[in-house]
Amino acid sequence: MDLHINDKIVHASFGVGVIKKLTKKKINGKTRHYYKIKTDKLTYWFPVKDSDSNKIRPIRSAATFSKMLSIIRKKPQKISSNYRARIKYINDEIDKCSLSANAKLIRDLNYMNFNKPLHVNEHRIFDKLKSQFVGEFSASAGIDKDEAANKLEEALLASIKNKSKK
Repeated sequence: MDLHINDKIVHASFGVGVIKKLTKKKINGKTRHYYKIKTDKLTYWFPVKDSDSNKIRPIRSAATFSKMLSIIRKKPQKISSNYRARIKYINDEIDKCSLSANAKLIRDLNYMNFNKPLHVNEHRIFDKLKSQFVGEFSASAGIDKDEAANKLEEALLASIKNKSKK
């Protein structure tokens, strides 16, 4: 991926960030080039040599978010009732750094939480996924985070209604 200063990117773990500068850092005796990336909550350094990894991707378009909200409105899919299998599945999906995989996780975790409160670790992941989705949606569509959050919540409510239809 060809990255430049002020580009907006999405990291699988940290969400939306802006590349602030290219810098050199010496770690374990080796000097390497890094992108300094700033998010709303933190700053991190990402190795330039890893810019083609599946951990980062460009921010998606507003039209893509319309499609993602459609995915979220659909009938939720069942996730394993086995906690360990479920956490592995969730982490594997997050590691894809895919907006559509995250949209499906948000939808399906929301339905699980609707029926029975999520485990504290799952709830933390769920909240983080929603926050990252809202952050990217807001940045992409040029809307404030409250409006993006409201659109997400409307889609999640529609999903629950779709699940209850026979």
